[in-house]
Amino acid sequence: MAHLTSFRRIAPTRDGPVPYAAVYSRLLASLLLAATAATARAQTLPSETDPPASPCLDEDAARRGVQAKTFLKRRKLELTPAGGLYASDLLSSSYAWGGSATFHLTEDLGLEASFFVSPVALDVDDSLSEFFGDSRFHAGTGYLGLAGLLWSPIHFKVRTGGGGTLHGDIELGLGAGKMWSETSQGFAFHAGPRLEMFLTGWLSFRLDVRDILLIQEAVAETRLTNNIMVLGGFGVWIPTFL
Repeated sequence: MAHLTSFRRIAPTRDGPVPYAAVYSRLLASLLLAATAATARAQTLPSETDPPASPCLDEDAARRGVQAKTFLKRRKLELTPAGGLYASDLLSSSYAWGGSATFHLTEDLGLEASFFVSPVALDVDDSLSEFFGDSRFHAGTGYLGLAGLLWSPIHFKVRTGGGGTLHGDIELGLGAGKMWSETSQGFAFHAGPRLEMFLTGWLSFRLDVRDILLIQEAVAETRLTNNIMVLGGFGVWIPTFL
């Protein structure tokens, strides 16, 4: 224990009253010394509070930080019929339908082939026909075939209302192909993100967004176009036993 230092009586001097400033400075120094000693003694004593519990030691295994992936894609074939919107850059926007087949080489990489059908039309052709007296555009049907790679860099999981866990992947598709139509020229290239949620061991839901780049011609105008496809569909997973 720290002891306060003793003070001797300070008599008044000839020049004036008692120097109280010196008394106060000595008292303050003694208090600081006592506080420092008490703090040092308290730090040497063990803590009376329990250490925080680790979340990984929770009895509920569903809340642990690391969980096994319940859906495996490696060496499986995914068949995905899909349909949605085809927003054309040069022509009129319309619907599109078709599907894709994806063979997953690993959990992160797959080979994909797709085929879609969409009407090819130009709404402004009606006004042009009235002005020129004849039709300058012939509507038809476009057939789009694509092939490429499917990469899955991000895997995530979502807690459902019933206490379960739903797994999913964020994917990126990239490839090339061709549009068979009177308005299209050369090859087509595509790229875009995908979101896939694994509902069961053999069924998944996919949201597919693609930017289709191709050269198109309509009403004496020819240029490179960006056409956006937004598709949704359910994938059926088939083991290949390879």
